[in-house]
Amino acid sequence: MNETSRGSKGRGRRGCAAHAPRMHRRRYLLGFLFSRQHQSPAHNPFERTRFRLCFRVARHPPQPHTSRVGMYSNREYYEMVRCYILSGESLNAARRLYETESIPALQNQGLINPAVPSRETFLAVNQRLLDYGQFTTPAHARGGGRSRLAVEIEDEILDFFERDPRASTRDAARRFNVSHYAVWKLLNVTGLHPYHFQKVQALHDGDNVPRRTFCEWLIAHPNANILWTDEALFTRVGLYNHHNEHWWSFRNPHMIRETHHQVRFSVNVWAGVIGTKILGPYFIEGPLTGGNFLDMLRHVIADFMEDLPVAYFRDFYFQLDGAPPHYAAAVRDHLTIEYGDRWIGRGGPIVWPARSPDLTPCDFYLWGEIKRRVYFEEAQSLEDLKVQISAAFDHVKNDTVVLAKLKDNVQKRARLCVERNGMHFEQLLKYT
Repeated sequence: MNETSRGSKGRGRRGCAAHAPRMHRRRYLLGFLFSRQHQSPAHNPFERTRFRLCFRVARHPPQPHTSRVGMYSNREYYEMVRCYILSGESLNAARRLYETESIPALQNQGLINPAVPSRETFLAVNQRLLDYGQFTTPAHARGGGRSRLAVEIEDEILDFFERDPRASTRDAARRFNVSHYAVWKLLNVTGLHPYHFQKVQALHDGDNVPRRTFCEWLIAHPNANILWTDEALFTRVGLYNHHNEHWWSFRNPHMIRETHHQVRFSVNVWAGVIGTKILGPYFIEGPLTGGNFLDMLRHVIADFMEDLPVAYFRDFYFQLDGAPPHYAAAVRDHLTIEYGDRWIGRGGPIVWPARSPDLTPCDFYLWGEIKRRVYFEEAQSLEDLKVQISAAFDHVKNDTVVLAKLKDNVQKRARLCVERNGMHFEQLLKYT
């Protein structure tokens, strides 16, 4: 065997040895995840390791005048670990215990103005104790995946985000004179995630009461066949978000999209959703008024309903929101004659709660899906716009899998709305 082969083999063996601790940690973590679920604490290797570490800290606590490590002294770190363990690893309980017991004890030992650490600092010091058997990150562990930040800077950055959760990583980088990447890496390792705000319909004072009342009615009538109806305005351009539209290419093609046209056009569209069926679209000529909406009810909508399966008319309800044309006296009289006490709307036998687009499939599903498809390409004329709308409806009507889930989705939203006492709930949908 020549020297080159031996040299490459040697490097290969050294490379494997270098990766051995990483592979060992991976196997240990997999074993920990399995044992965490299937073993008792007495036989859980993670629990035994944590117990030994905590016992060592409890048996040999730092002395009162131990030198500070970063922005906290060893004694303060010890108190964090002690409170975290005594509180059953509850961060809120640990902070309360630290405030009531540890702060007075630290003041008696001469520490000036001790502060309650943030939740992130509690987690970080306990994780360092589990990972390295000490309060701080050792020098050999600061390379690789971790940012090269001093412990005091790490704790200050975590406290910075505890005080201002809306701050950006670049704000912290400028504030502490560190790299943006180092801040991002620290937050990622600590387990902090940048959650986005969700836009919701603004509610007025007292809106929650009728919303809760209506949702309680929905929950009490899970098998009701409700025809959800609504109108929406479609314009030439619609809402354009340049962050969501890209053109992939090896070279910049300098793509453009025209806006602010002098020639504008728009159309009002009516549609309905019941079960796995979508009624419409129907294009409304001119502005919607109580008079032409009454004509729609008598002729257009009635014709659409004739094509529905007979089963849909068992426990049937007609729904419409509180738009002014829907509230016209002639419209309400017609609905009462046609459906008796089985219609939902403003001033109806079953009151529709104002400002509640999150409760109707037309708003929380149908219009968003239709507009996403319609505005993918810009219409050049009103007729083009109508063709694109009709094509989008044809596509959505064939998606029976999604339509079949809408009734369950409405029930899920109703339950969440009741749990939230009629207040906003859409931000919680993905977590239930």
